[in-house]
Amino acid sequence: MATEVTRIKVNKDTHIEPILEAARDKAVIIEMNGLAYRVNPVGDTSSPFTAESAYASIKTVDGRSGAEVSNEEIEDAIRQANEDSAQHIVEQAKDSR
Repeated sequence: MATEVTRIKVNKDTHIEPILEAARDKAVIIEMNGLAYRVNPVGDTSSPFTAESAYASIKTVDGRSGAEVSNEEIEDAIRQANEDSAQHIVEQAKDSR
C-alpha cells in the first residue's frame, strides 16, 4: 500500500516545530502562497511519493493543474528533464577541462 503524504498549509501563525515533528517519519508537503515544498529528514533517500501525490505536486503545465495532465505528458516531462540534466553534466565536464 502506498504511503500517504501529509500536506500542511502554512500561514503567518504556523509554527515550525509541528511540521518538523510530522516530517520525522515521512515526508511532508507544506503549501504557502501557492507553492509547495517537500520537507523530509536529511539523508532520507526513500521517496514516499505515490502517483497521486506526484500529480498533486505539479503546480501547472501549460496552465493546467497536475490532475489535468496525462500520464504521457508526465512521462515526456520526466524524459526531457533527464535529457536536460545529462546535457548539463556533459557541458559542465567540458567546461572543467
